[in-house]
Amino acid sequence: MRLLLLLLVGLLADSTSAECALGSDYKFELTPCDPEGGRWRVQVPTSSASHSCTLEQPRRVDSCESSCEAGQFFDLSTLSCGACPPGSYSMGGAVLFDNWDTLPQGFHTQVESFQSSFIGRFGTGVNCTAFGWQAKGDFLASVGGPCAATVTLSVRLARVGNLSYVYQYSNRDVIFDFEAQNEQCQSVADAKEFRWPSVTAEGEWRRQVVQLKPGNNLLQWKTIGMETYPGKPILIKSIEISGTTRATSCSPCRNGTFSAEGSRQCQECPENHFSSRGASSCQPCNPETEFAPKGFSRCIKRHACTSKDFYETRSPCDANNQTRAEYRWLEPKICMAGVSLPPVGPSRPCLPCNPGMSPGPDASCQFCPAEHFSDDGGPCKPCPPNTTPNYGYVFQRWAQLPASMSSSCRQQDGSECGGMTGWHVAGTHVQSGQHHADGAYLLLSLNVPGFRSKGGVVGGRRLEVGRVSFTFELDCKAKCEFVFMQASDRRGVNLVQSWSGATFKREFSHSVYANDSYTFSWAFQKASLTDYDVFSNLLDTDVARIFSINVTNTIDGGASVCLACHQETDEVGCIPCPPGHFVDSNTTQCTQCPPGTTVSNPLAYGIESCQPCGPGLSSTDGVTCTSDCVFAGEPSFDLSALAHETFLVRGSRLFTASGAQYFHVFNISLCGNTQAQCSNNISYQVDGTSSQVNSFVCRTTMVPSAWSDEEVVLSTQSVTLGDELVAVTNNTAFMSMEVIEEFLSQNATLHFYYSTPLATRSCPQGRTTVISLSCDASKHGNGSIVLPSKCPDGTCDGCSFNFLWQTAVACPVCREQDFRLVRGECTGGSQLLHYLAPTNCRVLTNLPATKAVKCQNHIPVELQAIIGGTVMVAATLCGLLLHFWRKTQRLEYKYMKLVQGSGSGSDGAELPPAESCGLDDGEEEDVHFAQPAKQNILNRIKAMTSKVR
Repeated sequence: MRLLLLLLVGLLADSTSAECALGSDYKFELTPCDPEGGRWRVQVPTSSASHSCTLEQPRRVDSCESSCEAGQFFDLSTLSCGACPPGSYSMGGAVLFDNWDTLPQGFHTQVESFQSSFIGRFGTGVNCTAFGWQAKGDFLASVGGPCAATVTLSVRLARVGNLSYVYQYSNRDVIFDFEAQNEQCQSVADAKEFRWPSVTAEGEWRRQVVQLKPGNNLLQWKTIGMETYPGKPILIKSIEISGTTRATSCSPCRNGTFSAEGSRQCQECPENHFSSRGASSCQPCNPETEFAPKGFSRCIKRHACTSKDFYETRSPCDANNQTRAEYRWLEPKICMAGVSLPPVGPSRPCLPCNPGMSPGPDASCQFCPAEHFSDDGGPCKPCPPNTTPNYGYVFQRWAQLPASMSSSCRQQDGSECGGMTGWHVAGTHVQSGQHHADGAYLLLSLNVPGFRSKGGVVGGRRLEVGRVSFTFELDCKAKCEFVFMQASDRRGVNLVQSWSGATFKREFSHSVYANDSYTFSWAFQKASLTDYDVFSNLLDTDVARIFSINVTNTIDGGASVCLACHQETDEVGCIPCPPGHFVDSNTTQCTQCPPGTTVSNPLAYGIESCQPCGPGLSSTDGVTCTSDCVFAGEPSFDLSALAHETFLVRGSRLFTASGAQYFHVFNISLCGNTQAQCSNNISYQVDGTSSQVNSFVCRTTMVPSAWSDEEVVLSTQSVTLGDELVAVTNNTAFMSMEVIEEFLSQNATLHFYYSTPLATRSCPQGRTTVISLSCDASKHGNGSIVLPSKCPDGTCDGCSFNFLWQTAVACPVCREQDFRLVRGECTGGSQLLHYLAPTNCRVLTNLPATKAVKCQNHIPVELQAIIGGTVMVAATLCGLLLHFWRKTQRLEYKYMKLVQGSGSGSDGAELPPAESCGLDDGEEEDVHFAQPAKQNILNRIKAMTSKVR
């Protein structure tokens, strides 16, 4: 190819005679480096080149690896380094990408949807083009969503260099992945450590530096969305790569910046100045009629001042507790003429401090000291004996920003707002600052070190450790956004709730269920990244106002009331009851909660403070509700064989055509005797937070490596799905949880209900898990855990999870009356008793399968009844036989007598015939027979002989 190119250039040179002009007729290009380490500079004709001009012969450049200094470029005309002209810059052997009006040359983007039945939860017809990487002026942004989006850059390094990119990653529902591969498509070893960028706080920018090796390097930034909604985008502000080959041109300065000759970088224009792309200097705006923020590309006309361009504040209280109303312009002042500032108001009494606070030595309001209270904002008073202060934060009056609160403002690029106020107090409320650039974050933060209660779930009801309430309004013309967030060291930053557009005055209340140290933040943004053109609405006066903030049950702050507490007779002051006790309202003594109940408040009053545990749970210490995995009842269950292990379940695998994939692994501890653990082996979590989650049920996102030389599966985004076991019951619903119809049709008989009350952007009510157990005698050992067929990742909405556990251990315990007894044959004075167990229950009794016993001598009752009945029937039959036999004998005698009487008369006269052969009624037979002689054998022979005769 190189020889053909040289031949083409030679032929063109031979066939022309006129001199060619650089730019209009040709341009210089360098061939790839050859094995000798050099390359050629050739002239390539343009489309409008003259056919009569003469091209020069190719010239050889001996070295491919050398580079120019910063502020210089390699001039292909002279084949030497030259200074960058004004209005441009060069980093020498480095390149910088910080202008994202369009996708720079060399970048390529790709977006893909996942192929899996699990995607059914996202619905059909997902348009992934809306979720890919997009150039947004100052940033390269990926807005997440249920797709995988990739942006790649191929760069060749002449020597060892560094990749440095600045990013913002505050959306936990998106996996952010960076990969670097060499020209053999192998992973760059030094880049593996930085494959998973750490999460950043809202509005925070972080720089990542990765070392790269010489040669071709393929750099890839990938986002994998896990939810349907876009959420906060992943932003890349700048990408800088050092160690590249020498630059053959200088990069022009972007809008709002300028540079002199030989500059390494461009500088922002100062306030009230502007510049266009490639400017060598900034032009001033008309100070009377125009203004421009720092680094702006145009001047904006000043508008006439109105009452919205200034705000009211109060002067510090003097020795007489007097103050005056003062008025100040919003900074920076961008209006002209119009109204003027009102005069200072007359002296009037200072506003009282907020409840729990009192004026300090410098007339500023301060929290009352420990064991004191202030119910009207006046001087602090000590709590009476046998009472304790009820600490909290109550902010209703805004003469000054409380010491526990802070205000800040950051532009979208992470820079400060240039002296502009983030939030300022206005007496009856605190409001967001104005005249900020669109997209700036205005943050108001409140630090709460902890709460006095431990929380938990008892009786099917979550117990809150505290509550945060505030009243606010949004006065917006554009699509502004107001968000409320909570952050803790153990759980990171979570968005609790957000509002968009104009919102009338309203109150919002948020329950805190886990005791921890928190930072609660309110952030206001005039327009989100996807909804605004940079600085297009700069003059808009959109504002957010917060009228009151109240945080209850804290361990510090101020107290507006003192509560009665337990008091020992020999002590002075308040002595809190031990855990699991309550204060008896009659005796003021600490009393243990009844078994099966718990109490969370250390200052609990009355037995009604002891809340019952959920179904199937018990408590002996009055502090926690637990389960030993043994459940009495009809039927009863013994799951102790599953109580001391944790069990892993893998969800559905998601993948794209290019190989991007991930899947979830669930870890389950049924009764919590051994906690389930999910951990990250990459630096996904916020710095300083734990990479491990311990709970009843947790989930880890597993990402198989796409590199051929790796077999490791990386884990990230470990979250808890069940912090608390709230019930074990055969009911198919509990609280807001219910068993899905698919598992009910598979004979699930016992259900475990778990709850995680932590609110997230996708699950405002937290996450829940239901594990249903089904008796399957064929599933020996621990059995198997099944995921829903329609939602093979355990959930269809990302918040409610369901599992079916099929095992023989889940069969009910067999009772003694459930066994069938069979007696064997009596042999040698003993017989075997056989106990046959039913097939629908578990045999946990000590009954042997067979048992030998002595034969029983008495006839069984059943047999006795049969024999008795037989004897009675036989006796009756014998009696009837005897009766009829005697009657037959009588008839025979009568007959014989009549026959003899008829033939024995001497005169031959016949007797009258008998009227009857039988005896008359009452007539007795008086005929007597002579007893025959005893017959021996001889007599019997004679009798037989006579009969013959």
